[in-house]
Amino acid sequence: MTTAVSELPRPPLVKGLPILHSLLPIVRNPAKFVRDQYDELGDAFRIRALNRELTVLAGIEANKYMGVEKRELFTSEINWRAFTEKANCPHLLIGVDGDCHAYQRKLLKPYFAKNSLAERIPMMHEIIDRQVQGFDDAVVDVNPWIKNLMSNQVGYVMQGVEATLDETNAFMFSQNTIVNVYMFKRWPKIAMLNPFYLRAKKISDAFRDKLAIHNRAQQNTSFESYTAKVIEGRKEKPEWFSEGDLEAHMMLPYVGGVDTAGGTHSFILYELLSHPELLPRLREEVDAAYANGTPDYETLESMENLRGFIYECMRLHPTGFALNRNAAEDFEYGGYRIRKGDELMIFTTATHMDERYFPEPEKFDIERYREPRNEHRQRHVYAPFGRGPHTCVAATLAEQQLMVNFASILRYTNFETVVPLNKLKKKFSPVAFVSDNFRVKFSRRAV
Repeated sequence: MTTAVSELPRPPLVKGLPILHSLLPIVRNPAKFVRDQYDELGDAFRIRALNRELTVLAGIEANKYMGVEKRELFTSEINWRAFTEKANCPHLLIGVDGDCHAYQRKLLKPYFAKNSLAERIPMMHEIIDRQVQGFDDAVVDVNPWIKNLMSNQVGYVMQGVEATLDETNAFMFSQNTIVNVYMFKRWPKIAMLNPFYLRAKKISDAFRDKLAIHNRAQQNTSFESYTAKVIEGRKEKPEWFSEGDLEAHMMLPYVGGVDTAGGTHSFILYELLSHPELLPRLREEVDAAYANGTPDYETLESMENLRGFIYECMRLHPTGFALNRNAAEDFEYGGYRIRKGDELMIFTTATHMDERYFPEPEKFDIERYREPRNEHRQRHVYAPFGRGPHTCVAATLAEQQLMVNFASILRYTNFETVVPLNKLKKKFSPVAFVSDNFRVKFSRRAV
């Protein structure tokens, strides 16, 4: 006899402190906290932090559910609603489901296709080469440099506009404030009155206006910007692209790409410093790729060592280790009842450290990603860009950015840490980065 969902028990609740519950460990290191609870409690459990409760779903079954099998059980709209209302963008790609979301992805998918990105590879090289070739015994604060690099690269490739460091910091701070207040609920609403936020919002709004002016000026040129694709959608489906939606979409490449790709860059640089024994092998491959000039798309695709290094970093340090959703209906998971409306955390990267899929998961091993092993190609186990219909639409762009940037860094620079590696930690703001004390000295490499 089948037990009705309504009769099933709720997932176990993680023990915590009075009132605060699990707030402190979540704030310190949410990825470690969630993994520790997963190791102890299994594929489903609940976490409380103050008056907020999250139900965590983990393991390969959760990834299957998110991917194709039962994706209708999850909705993004509830989780993002407060953000999209505050930002006046009710139809923003990351915050809608159903036909609207499907249309927007179909609209943008060709823009991020391999053949389209291949034409933009030289633009990516232009930004990173200009910067690293200028390093001459330069001590760099890694996180600000990487965020500005990401902003310049994403902006130039997708919008034809590079952002200044002040503009980058402003729009990231303003967007992260809204996310932390209204989506993750980590900060009180009074944070919206912070003078630093108000200044950042003013700069961010001015940058958005600059983007709009630039895009209007580019309408009769051969360069197709990301915003042009959104305007194309607005003409066809005006009900899904309000003025607020258009303004938010103009900023989406920066908001979606700077922190996530930036965090991944910081961990790759950290692992390069942690594994000097791999540098000769990586540099030999990179130098061969530059033998006939700056490597193009096909050459980058053939670089197995560098790609394996990058993939291993994304396995061990996924910047988006989980996805926030809400339950669209009552359902059963792992023998427990999940209620309609429950706030969910889908721990999509739990499988990254599962020895059933990645033998010796703690070991840094760049051989995992080539024949005959191809461990990342096992279905539902490798998810650095998320799972399901909201998988990062720009994942291919992010991968090519990583390949271009670290090929250039390895080609043109030598680097050493200024801060001992054991003094560095993982921080979340809200995605994962190496801590702000990460400083690296770059010098020119003779080539």
